[in-house]
Order: sequence, then C-alpha cells, then structure tokens
Amino acid sequence: MMISVIVPVYNVEKYLSKCIESIINQTYTNLEIILVDDGSTDNSGKICDNYAKKDNRIKVIHKKNGGPSLARNTGLNIFRGEYVSFIDSDDYIEPFMYDKMLQIFSKYDDIDIVSCNYNHINHKGEKIPFFYLSADEYIIDKNILIEKIFQYQNYDMIIFNKLYKRKIWQNLRFPLNIHLAEDLSILYPTLQLANHFYCIKEALYNKIQRKEGLTNSIKIEDYINNIIAHEVFLKQVKQNKNLDYKRIYIACSDNLFRHYKHLLDLIYISNDNKYKNIAQNTINKLLKMYTNNCLSNKNMKKIALLKIAPKLYKKYRILSYKWKFYKQNRGKND
Repeated sequence: MMISVIVPVYNVEKYLSKCIESIINQTYTNLEIILVDDGSTDNSGKICDNYAKKDNRIKVIHKKNGGPSLARNTGLNIFRGEYVSFIDSDDYIEPFMYDKMLQIFSKYDDIDIVSCNYNHINHKGEKIPFFYLSADEYIIDKNILIEKIFQYQNYDMIIFNKLYKRKIWQNLRFPLNIHLAEDLSILYPTLQLANHFYCIKEALYNKIQRKEGLTNSIKIEDYINNIIAHEVFLKQVKQNKNLDYKRIYIACSDNLFRHYKHLLDLIYISNDNKYKNIAQNTINKLLKMYTNNCLSNKNMKKIALLKIAPKLYKKYRILSYKWKFYKQNRGKND
C-alpha cells in the first residue's frame, strides 16, 4: 500500500532538510513524496531538487506562489497512493508514524481517517504534547467527534497529523484564497466523506513553533477568514439532519467566542475605522451568545462587562493587550 505524502514548500530552507529526512527515513518505505515548491525565493527549491536526485520516491513540482492550499491541490492532482498525508515543510515526523497508522487501518477495515497526537516544539527544542491522553480512541459517532474537535479533547481540526484513505481526496480539494483557516474550511467535507475515525494517543508529529511562521503574523483579515470558516462549518452542520446541531453549537461556542473576542481586540488595537461595522457585528454576535447562555461561566462574565459597559470593556481589552505585549518583550532590550 502506497502512501502519498504531500508537502507544500515556501521559504523554509532552515527547516526543510529535517522535514524531508524525517519522511524519507520512515520505517514504512512505500512512499510517494510530492514536494510542491510554491515559488520559494530562498534555497528551498534547490534543496527539494537535491533530495529528488538522491531518492527516486521524491517528485518535485515548482510553481508560482499561490499559497499552501493551492500547493496541496497541486499535489492532490497527481497523487497515486492508496493513502494520503500532508506534512508542513517546517515540521518533522517520528520515524515510525506511518507504520503505526497503517497498523490501525489493517486492524479496522471501516476506519477512513487515522489521527495522532502531536508535539509543539518550543524555542528550546522541548516537545510539548498538544493532547494529554490516557488511551487511543476509536470513534464512530460524528457528534462526539465534532465535540472533541472544538473542545480540544483529541481529534483536532488540523490536517497535518492525519492519514487519510484515498477516497477522501479523490475529488475533494482545498478552498483557495484562505490563509489561516484552510484546515477548518476543509474539515466538514472530510468528516462527511469518512465513516469511522481512530485517534492515536502517542505524539507522532512535531510542530515547530517559529516566530516568522504564518500563524505568528496574524492580521485582522485572517481572523475574519477564521470566523467565517467556523460559521460556515456550523451552517453545514445545521443542514445535516444526521448531526445534533444544538449539541455541536454548544461544544463549538467557547471556541468561536475566543475568535470573536480576539478579532474585536485586534480591531480595538488597530483603531481603523474601516473595521467599524465588523466590530459592531462582532459585538452583536458576542451578545447573542450571552443571551443564548451557551458559554462557560468564565466567558459569560467577560461578555457581561461588554454588555454593561462597552466603553470600559474596550479600554480594558486594549490595556490587557498592552500589558501582555510588555511582559512578552520585557528584558529583550536589556
């Protein structure tokens, strides 16, 4: 059984070799490794070509920059494997990841997606597991699965820590022109196409936390995209009569609250009038969540301040941000 590993590559020369070597050195060797150079302006493209000369399992595609979604779609248009995996080019995987995932597929015929725990690698090189799990999970009920996703209990909305059966991606492609929420935007379609799921408690994927990464340069438009993706997901759930919308909405609410709150914070801090209407719409959505009483007590208290004294809430959020920024940067210039 061949696994097609699709890696979108853009200006990651510092990390790319470790990523590629973690793939080519897997204990499971029947791999098709598709490196999509997305118009890199550093040496990333050359690094890809050099590895392709050493390993005939590697295919390199050079294209104009179009973002990670288009790069992944480029790989999906040519993949040949019975299984598909996506790896971010600044990350790396444990040498036995695919072996362990394929063992699950062999054991359970009805499994369509296998997910694993993953580590965040901090600036000290320390591995910090994202989930703290006591056992693997075999999940049949999609209501339970979606609850876990939005409560960060096991199966995450990300794509990089999963191995999919070919059928999931046979005709499915990533939506374009979305920079931060492409994982969430593709989540519902993958859940629809899959039947059963398996979550491995062990962290087999390593996510590098780097300051220059995309998710560390968040813009207001990125948060708007992320919120739209959450809202579209909930609309899709509502239209699906096989899913319990009310139950999932409650599970999703605290997660969605955080995105609304962070977006409002960014708009307050930017003080840009062009976002005035978006700010008011976001406030209305937060107040609606308060009225629906679907949040944790902690988050309900935060919205209560917004409801009672919106000007005071705005000042509090700006001061909170400035204090957090000060703490993060204290001592750096000493």
